[in-house]
Amino acid sequence: MQTFTATEFTACNLNHRFTNAELETLAWMAEGKENSAIGLLRGHGEPGAKKLVSSVLHKLDCNNRCLAIARAFSGGYLKAANATKQIAKAAKQSALQMVAGFLIIVSGVTAGTGTGDSFLRTASSRSQGTYRVRWEEVLPANHGGAA
Repeated sequence: MQTFTATEFTACNLNHRFTNAELETLAWMAEGKENSAIGLLRGHGEPGAKKLVSSVLHKLDCNNRCLAIARAFSGGYLKAANATKQIAKAAKQSALQMVAGFLIIVSGVTAGTGTGDSFLRTASSRSQGTYRVRWEEVLPANHGGAA
């Protein structure tokens, strides 16, 4: 069985329905590439890619790309490339986000003055514990001059 793997999807040639060029075009269509991009990726121009896309649409009995991709998935012609690697990557990112969130909370609590609500004061400018600074305390006094 012939296959072509693009960045995120793999096109499989079940029952030898597609040519190699059509198989590659189907994978790039699933990636959301336009005709001009498919032409560049395949090494020819947009007219050649347009012809290949038309051929893929005809073989899947579709009149638009969205329906063609849906039918290709349901027919087994398309599948996610390295689905297990993508799941592992998502799990790793989720774990890193949880650790980062925990560290942010810990740093907010430990950076306070010991009152216990220092994280709440730094997290929201609209909370009840927010301290407001008056401009007169920060800026030098204006001794009658124009601002």
